[in-house]
Amino acid sequence: MKWFQKTLTAIATFNMVFSPVIASAAPEWTEKDKAQLAHYRDYLEPLGYRLTLDPNEKKALVYDKNTNKLAMEVPFAEEGELRKYSPKSLNHMLMEEMVRVKQASKASWSHSVRNLPAESAIFFVAMGAVVAGQLITNYSQNPIAMKQHIEHSLSPIGVFGFFTFMYSQGVTANVLSMYMKNPKFHHMIPYLGMTVGAFLQTYLSQVASDPNVMACAKVMMGGKISEKDQANGIDADPCSKAYEYLVLKKKLWEFAPGIVSMLISSGLAGVAQSVLTKTVLRITGVDIALWLVPGTMHLKGIRLLLVKGLQITAFVAIDMWLNRIVVSTWKNMYDGADFYDVNDRLNDKMNLMKKSRWAADDKDLQAEMKDFRKKMTDWRMMNMSEVYEAHSNWSEALHQMTSMFNTSYSFYDAFVSEVRKARDESAPNKFLTMTYPFNGVVAKGLTDDMKDTYYLKPQVLEGMQLKTIKEGLANADALLQSEDAKYLYPPEKKKITGILEKIRSTERDVIGAGLSELYEEIGIAMQNISTSMVYRDLLRKIYGSFGKPYPMMEPGRGWVESYANAPMNEETVKGAKYYRQVGLFMTPKVTDYLVMQMLCGPDVENGGQAIKNSRGYPSVFLPPQIGNPADQFNACNHLGMAPLMPKDIYKYPLQTADRKKQYKGAIDYLIHETRPSVIGTAEESAFQNWWKTRTEAQMQKAFEEYGKSYDEIVAKMVKAVYYPGRKFFNGRPLVTNPVKTLKIYFDSTTRSRYLEGGPVYNGAMNSAFQEERVYLSILGDLLQPSSEFKVDIAHILEKDLTHPALKEVENQFAVLNGMMKRIKVTNKEGREVVESDLENYELEEQLQNIQGSVKKLATALGVGDEQEGAVVQLNKQQRNVAVTALEQLQGLATEVMMYGSMANAVSWSKIRNLKKLDIEQQKFNNEIQARLDAMRGISMPGKH
Repeated sequence: MKWFQKTLTAIATFNMVFSPVIASAAPEWTEKDKAQLAHYRDYLEPLGYRLTLDPNEKKALVYDKNTNKLAMEVPFAEEGELRKYSPKSLNHMLMEEMVRVKQASKASWSHSVRNLPAESAIFFVAMGAVVAGQLITNYSQNPIAMKQHIEHSLSPIGVFGFFTFMYSQGVTANVLSMYMKNPKFHHMIPYLGMTVGAFLQTYLSQVASDPNVMACAKVMMGGKISEKDQANGIDADPCSKAYEYLVLKKKLWEFAPGIVSMLISSGLAGVAQSVLTKTVLRITGVDIALWLVPGTMHLKGIRLLLVKGLQITAFVAIDMWLNRIVVSTWKNMYDGADFYDVNDRLNDKMNLMKKSRWAADDKDLQAEMKDFRKKMTDWRMMNMSEVYEAHSNWSEALHQMTSMFNTSYSFYDAFVSEVRKARDESAPNKFLTMTYPFNGVVAKGLTDDMKDTYYLKPQVLEGMQLKTIKEGLANADALLQSEDAKYLYPPEKKKITGILEKIRSTERDVIGAGLSELYEEIGIAMQNISTSMVYRDLLRKIYGSFGKPYPMMEPGRGWVESYANAPMNEETVKGAKYYRQVGLFMTPKVTDYLVMQMLCGPDVENGGQAIKNSRGYPSVFLPPQIGNPADQFNACNHLGMAPLMPKDIYKYPLQTADRKKQYKGAIDYLIHETRPSVIGTAEESAFQNWWKTRTEAQMQKAFEEYGKSYDEIVAKMVKAVYYPGRKFFNGRPLVTNPVKTLKIYFDSTTRSRYLEGGPVYNGAMNSAFQEERVYLSILGDLLQPSSEFKVDIAHILEKDLTHPALKEVENQFAVLNGMMKRIKVTNKEGREVVESDLENYELEEQLQNIQGSVKKLATALGVGDEQEGAVVQLNKQQRNVAVTALEQLQGLATEVMMYGSMANAVSWSKIRNLKKLDIEQQKFNNEIQARLDAMRGISMPGKH
């Protein structure tokens, strides 16, 4: 390459030095001029060039000596013309251009700030049009597209992102308008601006997420890196680290397919606009084509909406359609071929360890193995990106409905059981009629295995809570005798004394009233500026000595609260999405919401719909009402009033429709008025059958409708999982590197590699087996060392495993594969549907079997929990590598099982996993019964 550099240097020198000389020469060459020209001729000729002068044409000609072909021409110029390009003139021109660019940037900034509300609205409408089109043409891909669009557009990040888009798009469009003088290309200006804007909006946060990138920008603007910055992880030379992050680690390379997609979209949208403005968009004397030409008129109102809206809509719609194609093709071409290098690096690093007799540092090998795992996972995600995205969208679309259904079922079931007990005169514990005056008081001596006791049998804990109250009173008395208490105002001391007097009572409800008053007094004192700081401090200390008391003096409210807080119900209530207000009442907790729904929910017995669907938004499950259908309450409507507090739910008076009965709150009403079809008879509950026929039946029907769209996604997924070979573009490199090009032609091995595509299959299951074999090969070499480690990912599945422990792991993976093949794509009524007799719990059990075989392999290697059974003795480095490979195998097994769970979640019965629920419910019932048996015979202190 040195000759090439010398040639470039010679040409550059010739241009800089020789051009002015010959440019200023007259047609008649003097002897002095010829001598000077001979000097440059002597310089070029050793490099293989011949110089001649053509005074008539006013140029110098440089020929290649070997071919006698003209290599370059150096035209003459007059002195005046040359002076235009002097350093001073060039600097002046550059400054002028910079001023123009700065003015364009300033104008764009001003425009962006001034027009942000109007253009945000235009962008919102334009994007909404794209989303609406997607919902019509490809609903199965994203059923909640409109919800995501609205949330993002109204979020602070969305607004800032759009401002970045608008500003950068404006700067780019202004600068392009300055230099792109040909009107034929003006229609491209808005779209090229959008490309820059969309790039910055999409990728700026990713680039800036690395602290060294921001620190480098700080240094370039004259700042310095402080010791505090370095303590926070910023490098002393942040620009080098930023270069490593963006270039060497190929972060910028990740953006390439997106940029290519946007540039192609710009071209297509620009061409489309050019065609439309010439041929189509003319309406009754008003030329819409004129509105689309930049700079022809000042655009306002509907004209601005049409121009900006149409341009944004066209650009985004084309890019959304094109992006997946470009990204998939790009990553297949480049990432696919990259696996050959990954393969070589794994072999090299393993062999380096072997040559050192496993005495070298193993960190590089471990890092390579982990990087291989990440690349393989990303590869499968890329090949199934459409499916992953759609599955994620569908999961979000159905999460509120399914989680609220499960939460409602569990709570309704438990609540109806308590209603039956409250109606049964012989029942010992009627929790819905009880008050919970000690709610929040620390139970002295409570053990971990009794944390559910407050929900299951709260009276057991009250003795422990009374001990805490007694200690808290002693602490309060000591505080009142302290030096600080002397500074209390007399009314303040009297107030504290009165509260403590109530807490000293032997009556449960009186103690509860005192604790409630203490809780409320703290809130009043914090807001009253006339109270002393000593008073506030004493109240906080006294309150803290009891724990965090918040008595539930409304009957039944304590049971509802304890249900929400019981660890045994954590999975039931966790993650449930619900409305924070029903009718007149705020419902900050899901249990408050469910109680209100029992009064105000849809009447599913009389045609009420528990499932609410809206295209583009998540589906919603509305828990049904279970009260007397004749009773309709004003409390279920907002009525324009300020919302009431949650505790009012349990004491707000409710009157029946015939006005003959009045109840003290929702619980009191439901105890007496829950409909017979839900309660059943004294001998048998009707709730289970009622819920299944009235409520779950609606869920099943809804999922039949969802299945028609979701089947499309699962069918694509099954095909992606079992794609048989490699896609056309997989691993075929572009000819951009001349050295690599030569290697392709002259190295037959490498040539065949590239011609057949990348080494890794596009199908998820095949590539998973390839990855599994790599880890097993590494572990196999530890079990039975070879002279050289050589893995060929492309053909790794063609060889059989020999060691029994390795074969057992692969056999268990094969069983999982066989299970997933029970998920079949068939044709029904002209559309593809998914049929499966597989239960999700079977996949979970098989995952445990794989983990069991991996554990046995770990034992054979001597790195498991059990020391006996090892067949080899590994040193520290070998153990580290073995543990890493075993961890990667377990992660791979979980990933593959996830494919099965996703593909199998088509019908309502599969999602509910009913067989597994029955098994878990039985275990749960047995556990609760055991706890109740252990607590049997313990009586409740005090009154209830």
